[in-house]
Amino acid sequence: MMLKNIIIFSIILAFLGLELNARVQYSLIQSAGVKCTNCHIVTQGAGLRNGGGWMSRKDISLIPTGWISADKFFDLLSSNTFYDDKVTFGLDTRLQSAKWGTPGASTRDFMVMQLAPYLSIKPFSWLELEGMYNIAYDLHTDKRYVGQNPFVGSIVLSPSNDLPSLRLGFFQPTFGIRWDDHTVLTRQFVGKQSRRPIIPDDYAEFGAQLDYENIEWLSLSLGAFQSKNMSSLLVRDKNGRSIPVVDTNSIGLAGRAFISPDIGGGFTSFVGGTYYLNGDYYIGGLHFGIGKPDLFSFIFEYMDTEKKDARRTLSFTTELTYQLMESILPFVRAERHISREKIEPAPYYSSQFVFGAHIYLLPYIDILPEYRIFDREHIDGYSASWALQIHIWY
Repeated sequence: MMLKNIIIFSIILAFLGLELNARVQYSLIQSAGVKCTNCHIVTQGAGLRNGGGWMSRKDISLIPTGWISADKFFDLLSSNTFYDDKVTFGLDTRLQSAKWGTPGASTRDFMVMQLAPYLSIKPFSWLELEGMYNIAYDLHTDKRYVGQNPFVGSIVLSPSNDLPSLRLGFFQPTFGIRWDDHTVLTRQFVGKQSRRPIIPDDYAEFGAQLDYENIEWLSLSLGAFQSKNMSSLLVRDKNGRSIPVVDTNSIGLAGRAFISPDIGGGFTSFVGGTYYLNGDYYIGGLHFGIGKPDLFSFIFEYMDTEKKDARRTLSFTTELTYQLMESILPFVRAERHISREKIEPAPYYSSQFVFGAHIYLLPYIDILPEYRIFDREHIDGYSASWALQIHIWY
């Protein structure tokens, strides 16, 4: 009950207490615009940063960096693009100490969560080849998620500034906000005994996607994808049998609409919706955010999934981040999740509450301490643990 009151109180603050000056996504706390492609080369964000994304955080540091010079690092601190912007390079490395396993019975461990170099080659203005491989996938074979993949790769064709671009290859369909935390409840199914991914970390499929980014305040995506990896996720039907959430040989359709209206007052904002449909299974969601440059950001995502005659989930994630300093960004996250399996007599309710901060110790180095509370109401008590992540990026 105490945890419920904390979450409700935090959500009220999120909507009413804008003087808290919180934020979650860098785009909402900056004035360069909130579209994902302002900082990343793909329309859903995450992954390789373009020149604007690379420049946006490179000089932010808690420790004074006057002793750092580009000459010492072979000009790596001057740009992430080479050969007249025809080649773009990036890297994400995440090291984490956290508890791993079923909440309440997990053990603390250290792992390399991510060691992923990115590369983009753009020989012509209308053609781009991009890809990533997560080397950490091969380091911890006992910590892989079902449906997780170690790489993505695609070809992007952009024949005209007035037409949509076409992306072909092996990549993740558009699912709302691309969180960098795979534990958010909008990406999870929390059942009677355990939690399993709805959208696995690093999930990808072979597919084709049209992206329209030619209007500054509008982003549209529509794609068709195979289902080999999605079909590895299992659900229990009304008879208690484990069945794949989609057929292996089926085609899934995924779309997202995203707008960033000018609401005045110096605020930044976005609102969008996403939908995935494959046979009798769907994933639908809404998301929005509001921020004030150099002050705060608030983001909300709602997700609804259903497998006919098997399972339904409803969940939301809210997160606020406050810019204490440009290099210190404390945040709080409140989440609620409801799941219902046809075979069970009643739904299950779960809540998650996270306190954390992004501390930019040096350029390209983010220290992320977290304290997490996870409460499954059908089980007495709740679990609580701390985690520490070091994010090194370029």
